[in-house]
Amino acid sequence: MTFEARLAFILGFFAIWCLIGLIPWAAAAVVSRGRGALPALPLALAGACAAGVLVPLLGQRDGLGFVLSLPAALAGGALASAAGIALGRRLAPRTAGSSTDEENG
Repeated sequence: MTFEARLAFILGFFAIWCLIGLIPWAAAAVVSRGRGALPALPLALAGACAAGVLVPLLGQRDGLGFVLSLPAALAGGALASAAGIALGRRLAPRTAGSSTDEENG
């Protein structure tokens, strides 16, 4: 197999893991009503790819490893989305006229 074919094969895996990482990010963005969701997007994609890569690094390098990497990417994307939204909310500047959830009851 040529270098280009191997590179395309690996990039295909990363594309699949990124697409799977978009699912929990989109759900988290809907639940949070978009607050802090945009800075969480790269974290969600990175978390999904990192979890997907972790499965073959732990020894599952066959078809079962690929199948197991898909829910791992989903879980990694969900954890990174939640962390990114929490971080985005914490770092977001508060404006003087904005209302908080505590004021709304």
